Amino acid sequence: MDNLHLLKKTATTFAFEILYMKPLYLITVGILLTSSILPGCKSLSFTQKTLPAEIPVQDYSKSIVVIDAGDVYTPGLAITKKREAVVTSIKNMYFSNLPDLLKKDLQVPAFRDTILTDDEKTKLLQNDDAVKLKLATKYGANIFIILQNYEGGFSQDEVVRTKNNDGSTNKTAYYSVFFNTDITVIQGDQLYRKRIVASREHSNRSVLSGLLARGPGYEANKKDIISMANRNASNVSGLFRERRGMMNGRGEFIEQGR
Repeated sequence: MDNLHLLKKTATTFAFEILYMKPLYLITVGILLTSSILPGCKSLSFTQKTLPAEIPVQDYSKSIVVIDAGDVYTPGLAITKKREAVVTSIKNMYFSNLPDLLKKDLQVPAFRDTILTDDEKTKLLQNDDAVKLKLATKYGANIFIILQNYEGGFSQDEVVRTKNNDGSTNKTAYYSVFFNTDITVIQGDQLYRKRIVASREHSNRSVLSGLLARGPGYEANKKDIISMANRNASNVSGLFRERRGMMNGRGEFIEQGR
């Protein structure tokens, strides 16, 4: 099974290379990379896909306001405070950068909210007209993006056991890095609740007998969590526009040029 993980990573690298080739090479209907040469193992496929805007912008003369109403959650065996400190700093960067990305991708003004109280944020999640009017008056906005939960770090995908010649067993844990958000989008009278995910395979490490693997360190691998936060932000932007890219075997969409 270790060979399978090597092949899967090779397939992932190949798919990313295809995404950055000239459009001429993207005409193909789909690409299938299979690991079926390993008996009993699943195939990993990459399929070219175009995703339409889930929430088309109704009025480009109005702005977007991003509201931070979120809490941070981090999995792992490391000290909770250290994990939360790392992911909180990434969350603050994410919130700071998201309006700039929306402005660039959608060609509409975008702002970070600085005026709502916690109580008003709670009311806005219920589509409160008075709070929407307050934001519309301040920012000229017609789209409100409320960021609720932020989850970042590393998840254990599986533990693979291999037999040694002496009869002993080695266990290897495989991890993915991720950054996920729960958001509410309000445009006019319409309200949408979305979970935005971004992840990729990260690393593996040995599991000592009878013990759980500790997993990758958050501070040492902070740049990898930041990379997923940036992809998550692109996925938020992608709610409002058409996107082209690849869907991988994990059901994750990888946008061309991102």
